[in-house]
Amino acid sequence: MMRLLFSVLFAAGFTLSAGTLTTAWAQQDLDVDQVNADDVQEAGGETERPIGLGALMGGKMRPSFSTNRKKTFPKFEDVIEGYEEVISTADKKPGLMRIWTRKKDNQMLAELPRNFSKKKFFFACTVASGEVFAGLQAGDRYVYWRRYDDRLALIEPNITMRSTGDKESKSSVERLFTDRVLLDIPIVTMRPRGGPVIDLDDLLVGKAGSFFGARTARGINRNLASIETAKAFPKNIEVSYEVPVAGGVLKSLHYSISEIPNKTGYKPRKADARVGYFTTSYQDLGQYDGETTWNRRINRWHLEKADPKLKLSPPKNPIVFYIEHTTPVRYRRFVREGLLYWNKAFENVGILNAIEVHYQDATTGAHMDKDPEDVRYNFIRWLNNDIGTAIGPSRVHPLTGQILDADIVLTDGWIRTFEFQFTELLPQIAMEGFGPETLAFLHENPSWDPRILMAQGHEQQMMRAARLRGPQAFGGHPLAAAGGQLMGDNEYDGLVGRTSQVNGLCMAALGKAFDLSLLSMSREIALAADKAKKDGKEEDEELLDGMPARFIGPLLADLVAHEVGHTLGLRHNFCASSLYTFAEINSDDVKGKKPFTASVMDYNPINIDMNDNTQGDYAMIDIGPYDMWAIEYGYTFSKKLDKILARCTEPALQYATDEDTSGPDPRARRYDFAKEPLDFAKSQINLANYHRERIIEHFVKEGDSWAKARRGYDLTLSTQMRAVSMMANWVGGSFVHRAKKGDGDRPPIEPVSAKRQRDAIAFVIQHSFYDEAFGITPDLMKHMSVDKWFDGGGFLSAMRDATYPLHDRVMGIQASALTMLMNPTTLGRVYDNELRVEGSEDCLTLPEVLNLVTDSVWEELTMTSAGGNYTVRSPMISNLRRNLQRTHLDRLIDLALRNKGRTAAYKSIASLSSLHLRKLEQMISDTLNAHESVDDYSNAHLTDCQTRIKKALEARFIVQ
Repeated sequence: MMRLLFSVLFAAGFTLSAGTLTTAWAQQDLDVDQVNADDVQEAGGETERPIGLGALMGGKMRPSFSTNRKKTFPKFEDVIEGYEEVISTADKKPGLMRIWTRKKDNQMLAELPRNFSKKKFFFACTVASGEVFAGLQAGDRYVYWRRYDDRLALIEPNITMRSTGDKESKSSVERLFTDRVLLDIPIVTMRPRGGPVIDLDDLLVGKAGSFFGARTARGINRNLASIETAKAFPKNIEVSYEVPVAGGVLKSLHYSISEIPNKTGYKPRKADARVGYFTTSYQDLGQYDGETTWNRRINRWHLEKADPKLKLSPPKNPIVFYIEHTTPVRYRRFVREGLLYWNKAFENVGILNAIEVHYQDATTGAHMDKDPEDVRYNFIRWLNNDIGTAIGPSRVHPLTGQILDADIVLTDGWIRTFEFQFTELLPQIAMEGFGPETLAFLHENPSWDPRILMAQGHEQQMMRAARLRGPQAFGGHPLAAAGGQLMGDNEYDGLVGRTSQVNGLCMAALGKAFDLSLLSMSREIALAADKAKKDGKEEDEELLDGMPARFIGPLLADLVAHEVGHTLGLRHNFCASSLYTFAEINSDDVKGKKPFTASVMDYNPINIDMNDNTQGDYAMIDIGPYDMWAIEYGYTFSKKLDKILARCTEPALQYATDEDTSGPDPRARRYDFAKEPLDFAKSQINLANYHRERIIEHFVKEGDSWAKARRGYDLTLSTQMRAVSMMANWVGGSFVHRAKKGDGDRPPIEPVSAKRQRDAIAFVIQHSFYDEAFGITPDLMKHMSVDKWFDGGGFLSAMRDATYPLHDRVMGIQASALTMLMNPTTLGRVYDNELRVEGSEDCLTLPEVLNLVTDSVWEELTMTSAGGNYTVRSPMISNLRRNLQRTHLDRLIDLALRNKGRTAAYKSIASLSSLHLRKLEQMISDTLNAHESVDDYSNAHLTDCQTRIKKALEARFIVQ
C-alpha cells in the first residue's frame, strides 16, 4: 500500500519544500509549473527536491504541488517596460525595496530583498489626508513574507505566546500558537539575480482594509487610485496613494514600510505597577516559578550616552522632533517649550539634551524634505479641524518595547472660543467615574442614565437605540469596545488588542477647551465691567487669537508636555493633581516657582481661583516630581531599580491611570484639582455664580445675539455639574495605593474619612437639590434666546425652542446627582467600607447616606409650619423641588424592588429603601392632614406620591 502511494505521488509530480504547506496544496490547485532552483535560491527560499519516504513519514518538510519543470514568469524586462525606477538616495543606492512607477496609469511595482524570508518588516500606516484627524497614526503591522510557489503571503508572527523554558515547552507552544496569514498576492515576475516583484497597487490599495481596518478602507475605488508619494531609502520605503473611499471622499493612505531587526542593542526593562508606562507584553508558558506567566516590558526609547564615562553626556542618538510647518508661527515657541520641559528629567539620569527640536518651515524650505508619516522622523503636527483634542501615539518594536517612532497631533479647536452644548458636555461630565457595574445597571434602568436624562429631545431615540443594542460586555465600558489598530475614537484604543500599548484618545485638550471657555468668559465680563476705568494695560498685552499670550502660551506648552510624555512611554497619572491644597497652589510659595501638581500626565484643569487667594499659575510651568521619578525609572543607567521604586510611598509619587478612574479612589479622577478638591469645587461654584450675575449686563455686549446669554448660562451649568460630579466620587470612596509589601506600613486600601464623605454629600445636596443653586431669575429667563441658522453651523439650534427649557435642564442635573449618590455601586462601596473601618472609629454608613438624601429632598415635609398660606404662585413645594422629589421616589422604588441584585449589598439596600418609602408615606399623610389649605400643585404631587408608594410596597410584598 505504501509503495503504491509513493508511486502515485511521484507520478503526479509531488515535491516537497522546506516552507509551509502551500496555498495551492490547501486549495487543491493542480498547477504543474515550478520555479527553477536558482530563482528560489535567490529569493531567499530553498531548492525543492523530490519527496523521500523518510520526509513523508515524519520529516519537517511539507508537500506542495509542482513539477520539476521550470516555472515560467513573464520576463522582468517586459514587466517593467514603461516604468521608471524610484531613486531617493543621493548616492543612488537601492532602497530596502526597489520601486518602479508608471505615471500614466499610476501603477507601482516593488521588488522584495533577495533574502526577504529572513527579515521582519514593519508596516506603519497613516491616513495623511481626508479625515478630521488626518496625520494620526492608524496602526501598524509586524510581519514577514513567505513564498508559496508563485504567490507570497504576508504573515503576522505569533509573539504573544512564547516559551523561554525547556525544549518540550517550546515545542508545545510552537505547535499550539501559530502565525497568522494576513493576505496573499501573486508574484508578478522575478528580477534576475534578485527577488520577487509584486504589484504594490494590489497590496496597498486592494488590500488596504488589512492595514487600515474596514472602516477606513470601506468603499475604496481602486480604479481611481493615484500615487502621491513613492520614496525608497536603505532601511524603509514611503508610499502613499490618494483613493476615493465610501461617499467619494478622497483620502491619502500612507505606508511606511521598514526593516525591523530583532537585535538593536536595546535592553528591555521590566514594567512595574507602581510607575505608569505603556507596556509590551507576552505570555511565557515555559515559566513556572512566578505568580504569573505574563512578561511585561515598558515602552521607551533606546537612549545611550555618547560617552558612558561622563556623569552628564550628550546622547548617542537624541530623540529628535520636528514641528510641522502647518503649526501657526505664533504658537511655535510654546510648542517647543513644552517639548524641552522633559530634558530636565533626562539630565537627572545623565543625558544632556536628550530631546532636540527643529522647525519645519515652508518659507525657508527647512526640513521640508521630511515626510511627517515617515517612521524615521518624529513630528508634532497641527490640524485645523475645529476639534479640541491632542494625541501623542508612538510605534514600538513588538518584541522589546523599544519606541521606534512618535507623532503628536495638536488641533486648533481647544483654542477657539469653544461652545459647549448642554446635551453634549453635561452627560459626559456626569458619567465621569462610572464603572462597568454602574453602566450595566444604567442599561437596565435607563431612567437613571445621565446620558438620557440630559438628552434634550433625543430621550426616546437613545432609549430605543439602547434596547436594540442589548446588554453589552462590561456595561458598554469604553475599555470593552477599544480596538488595537485604530486610535483616536476611544480613550482606551491602543491599550488593548495589540502587543505594544500606545495611548488612545487623549482627552487632556478637552478639559483645556472647557476651562479656556470659562477663562474667556471671565475675561470678557471683566473687560466689559472695567471698560469705563481701563488704564490701557490690557490693550498693550500680546494677544493670540483674542486671548492674552500669558494665558494661551503656558496652556499650550503644558498640553504639548503632556503629549510628549506619552511619546516617551508614560501613561496618564490621575492622582497627580492631589499634591497641594488649592490655597497652596494659589500662593506665593508655589506660583512661578514650581509646578502646582505632581505631573503633566494628569488632566490638570486651568487654575482659576475665585476664592480669596493669590491667583496662581494658570497652567503647569514645568514637569512635576512624578515625571522626574518616572523617567528616572525608565531611563536610568543604574541597576538599582528597587531603590528607585521604593520611593513610591512619597505623596508626590502616587500613581493612578485610566483603568482606575472607574474605581473607588476619588483622586483617580479626570479634571479634578487639589489635595482637598472641596476647596476647588467651591471656587468653581463661585465662578459659575459670578458669571450668572453678569451675563446680561457684561457678557452679552452691544450688537451680540441674545443666544450668547443661553450659551453662557449653559457653560455655568457645566461648571456646576463638574464640581458636583467631582465631589460625588468621594462618597463610598477608598484611597488605593499601588505600593507593595515592604513599601512602608500603609495598607493598599484606605477608606476615605467619614468627615470628608459627609462634606462631599453636603456639597452635592447644596448645589444640585435647591432652587437657589441654579441662580435663575425672570430677567435671565427672558433673555436666553437661540439663533436659528439652517446650515451646518446652526442646524441643531434651529430645532430648539426659542424659550429656555429650565425645568428640563435642572431636572436632568438633579436626577443625575441622585444617580451619583444612590446607584448600587456607590451604596455598595459605603456598605463594604463599614467593615474596613475599626469599630471604634467614625464611619459613614448606608442608612446615614440614604437618610441624608431623603431628608434634604423632602425637607418641606418637616420644615413647613402648619396653616401656611400657599397658592399656585407661592406653593408649598416649588416646581423644581417637586421634580426632584418625584425622581427620588422613583429611585427608592427601583431600589426597593431590586432585592435580587448582583451583590450582597442589594438586599440591605432594598430593605432600607422600603423603610424610607414607609416613612415617606407617613410623612406625606401627616403633612396633608396638618394643612387645611395646600396649593393644588403640592396637593396633587403629594397625593400622587402617596398612591405610588402604596402600590410599590404592595408590589414588593408580592415579589418577596
